[in-house]
Amino acid sequence: MKRLLSVMIGIASLGVYGGLPAYAQDPVADRAVAGAKEYIKAKNLKDPKLTILLSSLYNTSFPDFTKKWEALTGVKFEIVPLGYTDIPAKVMQEAVSKSGVYDIFNDFPYTMPDAAGAKVILPMDDWAKKYKPDFSGISPGLQFQQYYDGKLYNLVNDGDHLLLAVRKDLMENPQLRAAYKAKFNKDLECPDTMAEWKQQASFINAKAGETKWGIKFEKDLFGSLGYRSVNFSYRQFPTYMKGLLFDKDMKPRLATPDGIQAIKDFAASVEDMPKDIQGWGTPQIYPFWASGQAYSAMSFPSIIGFGSSNPASVVKGQQMACLIPGHMVGGKLERRSPQAAGTGYMVSAYAKNPELAYLFIQWLTSPSIGDEAVAHPKGFWDPFRISNLTNQAILDRFGEQMVKVTIENSKNAASLLLIEGAYEYFNILDKQLADVMNKNISAEEAAKRIEAGWNKVTNDIGIENQKRVWRKGVEQGIYIDKF
Repeated sequence: MKRLLSVMIGIASLGVYGGLPAYAQDPVADRAVAGAKEYIKAKNLKDPKLTILLSSLYNTSFPDFTKKWEALTGVKFEIVPLGYTDIPAKVMQEAVSKSGVYDIFNDFPYTMPDAAGAKVILPMDDWAKKYKPDFSGISPGLQFQQYYDGKLYNLVNDGDHLLLAVRKDLMENPQLRAAYKAKFNKDLECPDTMAEWKQQASFINAKAGETKWGIKFEKDLFGSLGYRSVNFSYRQFPTYMKGLLFDKDMKPRLATPDGIQAIKDFAASVEDMPKDIQGWGTPQIYPFWASGQAYSAMSFPSIIGFGSSNPASVVKGQQMACLIPGHMVGGKLERRSPQAAGTGYMVSAYAKNPELAYLFIQWLTSPSIGDEAVAHPKGFWDPFRISNLTNQAILDRFGEQMVKVTIENSKNAASLLLIEGAYEYFNILDKQLADVMNKNISAEEAAKRIEAGWNKVTNDIGIENQKRVWRKGVEQGIYIDKF
């Protein structure tokens, strides 16, 4: 794996979006364009075309890049947008139909293991050796999102590892700081631990019409925001765990004291959130944050970009990014920032011209074009590469403080489950967490149910292969924690 994660070439030049001056040539992007032209000529292709199954979130920005690619190579693009919750099933459907409709799949990294297991996507290692992509400046935790079982299946261009956003104006309010210090004998600052974040969230709240800390609140102020709905809870639950979700034999760790406490703490967090938070996703959480009705939010980094750019936002200039809070383990602070989404690109095993599909992916994720994507005003790509720190368009879009923090936070980035059956494990976890949050069952009962459900998924897939891939991933550092 060290070989896979080594720097393949020297630092490539940066790129910008829009009308700013162009940067120097990017050899990674240039190789991809030259390779595409040579491939088309060698294959004598007439009117070459690529088709991508694209997460619909990107349909307002992605076409700008396919038009540029077409101008450079002559390769046309057909974009088939689909909601991200439906893409995994569509990918697996292609494993059965083998229609060859799609050349490229765009989805989260944790779709990759099932797709690889179904042999519906191709490893890219030989093409990478030939055309030399550049992963320099990307933290290991994010680079790991590209590999399954030691093979390169997915190129990412997104830093969706979780961070904590807080209201800078509240954190710097002298009266609030004095009240917090008086109660907890601690300065109010970015929380180091999850327990400290809970402490802040429980303290910093207000009712509509109430005056606190010299502020008259027109609307309710909630202490925190987080993803607590089915299909989203699994993205944030790992921040509550002290260690891995399974032991070395693939036995779930949810029924351990640490696991049960994590379930309790996760469920207790909703006490500081809006009452209907369990029905919320990004379309609800982002505007609520921008409305100024929360002190803090654990989210994808783009929530700060939304708060800065949305015309209705009242938190412009009042946001601050914090490193992901962690846990004290053996006297040491350990932070784990789950790569809660992140967009990647995979080559279909039934693509008509798979090498050509790979070349587009290398071009899109190259240092210069990748930076353009992150800077795109309508895009959903988040900062993730060191070059983002010196790209003025990216700094202008997200704010220098946020970019610096999210790049630093990427050192804590950890994979979710990069094993087959990930979505099945996630669904079982989310449903049981929902029952605990609704006070239908205890954390102990939920832990038993999760353990039973996860064991069934593992046995249905095949425990020996699951164990082998899981152990390999842990040993390679994919999850930060070790056995």
